[in-house]
Amino acid sequence: MTLSTRKANMRSLKLLAATVLAVLPMTACELLDPTNVTNPTVTEATFLETPNAAASWTRGVERQLASTTMQVIMGAEVVSDNLFNNRTLFSKVFDIPQIDAEDFDVRNIQRAVHTLRALSDDGLNVVIPGDANSTPAMTAQMHFYRAYAHLLAGELFVGLPATSGGSVATPSQHLELAIGDFQAAASGGDATMTAAATLGIARANYALGNRAAAVTAAQQLLAANPTFVRYVQYDNVDGPTNTMQFAIYDSGQDEFQPLPRLDFLFPKYFSETAGQQSQVAILKAEEAHLILAEAALADGNVASARTHLTNLLGLIATRPTASIDDRNQIRGRRGGTWIYPNAANILVKASPSAEARAGLVLSRNDSRVTIPTLSGTSVTEAMLGAAGTVDEMLYLLYLMRQEVFVVEGRRMTDLGIRFPVALDEALTNENISTTDPALTARMPSFIPQNYQLDGFEYDDGDLLATILHDMNAVLVQNKGSADVLPFH
Repeated sequence: MTLSTRKANMRSLKLLAATVLAVLPMTACELLDPTNVTNPTVTEATFLETPNAAASWTRGVERQLASTTMQVIMGAEVVSDNLFNNRTLFSKVFDIPQIDAEDFDVRNIQRAVHTLRALSDDGLNVVIPGDANSTPAMTAQMHFYRAYAHLLAGELFVGLPATSGGSVATPSQHLELAIGDFQAAASGGDATMTAAATLGIARANYALGNRAAAVTAAQQLLAANPTFVRYVQYDNVDGPTNTMQFAIYDSGQDEFQPLPRLDFLFPKYFSETAGQQSQVAILKAEEAHLILAEAALADGNVASARTHLTNLLGLIATRPTASIDDRNQIRGRRGGTWIYPNAANILVKASPSAEARAGLVLSRNDSRVTIPTLSGTSVTEAMLGAAGTVDEMLYLLYLMRQEVFVVEGRRMTDLGIRFPVALDEALTNENISTTDPALTARMPSFIPQNYQLDGFEYDDGDLLATILHDMNAVLVQNKGSADVLPFH
């Protein structure tokens, strides 16, 4: 299958997979996958005659949502300053950061987003209309899945086809399509779906720079469900698995390492029992507070932004934490490329000129550590109170965005970096030329190169780690750039 162009019989193969899997015994955590099993004797018509075809399809697309989410997180986090790939076989060039159209990981990320959209299209256009037992809730879910695919395309890529075999659509076009599908999901779903779709509308309008619309949706979400979280689930037996959990915790091999000032937030995903797989948040109410605060700062209202971020601190304080045994994680001392600080008495500077801060690194060698499993931050109410200017508050806001959304695949977008259209797409899609500018990644000029985005100064045994570039300060300095800070 090409990235966006599918032959006619591919739909039958996908539909068949849902048929085969629908008859298997189901456990509470099982998610069906309509993409892995093929049987040429089963056609679209025979699938649609099976009982509860739409229900099976919906479970399968939920599974694809989880798979797509993990593919995005693995790539986007390494591209960003959040993580450094210290020793795995995963991309060794994303950390430079170097992003090429012919890159295997670029292709896989794009394919995952395309697959989520294509399966949602099939659900809306074929499966649900063909199943008399389908429900409005299933239709709402399918609109949500397609909306999320368009949201990812709009946030992460220079451009992508919005339809199978289509020409490249711009990020703005994808975000508008996402809003339309989120609206359909909100109007046809239950209260939980409406909350998820409303927050999706806020996030898409934020990315578009539509301040008023983003604020309205954010306010609606907080009024209806102020602690909302939309998770995707992972399963060690039936899959997909949380591969980020393996990279930052399960392997014990010092693989993906966090920027030193983010150490206190890790691992976030972990396992205390055999086979345990951490869930991942794709939408959460924290986003609404951040949108409201950034909108206030775009109006020059520091006091209002302070109130919104203080409210965010209150929400974070209610979020879950876990006490875990992380002694296997020795921060690069087992053959890693770089050695990382690994004791609580080590101070961290966000840049060579920044003030050294305590409390950002945990001691993992001797006892269990307590880490946030949904959202955490190093920003305090006192820090918010001391921020008197728009830029000072904006700096804290983007620090909080980085910390709250860490290992959720969001930081790359905040940095203004975008994946290109994959070369495979251009080679198989007659509507895209191999010379299309969309095959070139967007890399803002203020992004440090040659691994400096993840760089820091620290020798084993030092009591101070100094990060080379405080990217939140860099973002504020470049707030007028069209690549970042969409409200400014």
